[in-house]
Amino acid sequence: MANIAGLVTGLAICPEVVTPVADTQMLECVMANLVGIPSAERRAGNNSLWMAFDQMGVQGFLGDLITLTEDNIMNLQARPTRVVANPLPIPIIQKHKTVIVVAPYQHYAQLRGASCISVYRHDEKIIPWQVELPSQANAKVSFLKSIKPNSKEYKVL
Repeated sequence: MANIAGLVTGLAICPEVVTPVADTQMLECVMANLVGIPSAERRAGNNSLWMAFDQMGVQGFLGDLITLTEDNIMNLQARPTRVVANPLPIPIIQKHKTVIVVAPYQHYAQLRGASCISVYRHDEKIIPWQVELPSQANAKVSFLKSIKPNSKEYKVL
């Protein structure tokens, strides 16, 4: 088996600029060298893991694969397509190898203080753009102020 830790540390941890082509090449390199699925099987469209990734929209390593959790990977299933009506189940070893690839990358990125990986925590409040949203009461008051007619424009005759 390949030296996973060595190969993963050789990957660029959260580089400043990654083109979509380079990201796809990283995914194909990881899948071929660490998981053991050549990119030719991706192009042929007959490998269940590649099919599941394509159906999920996983096109790159940094942009897509490392954002998956262990549960996401372990629950992957390939759906039927026009080319493959009855896809084979994804071998469990391929799922485990994919988890083994993603986990050390996330670990090394966190050790280096990289900010390209965001881990979802279900118990934390999500604050879009790091700005607190107004409460419902403040929103109602703001709405009423915005629709209040101008007393100078409307006069009772």
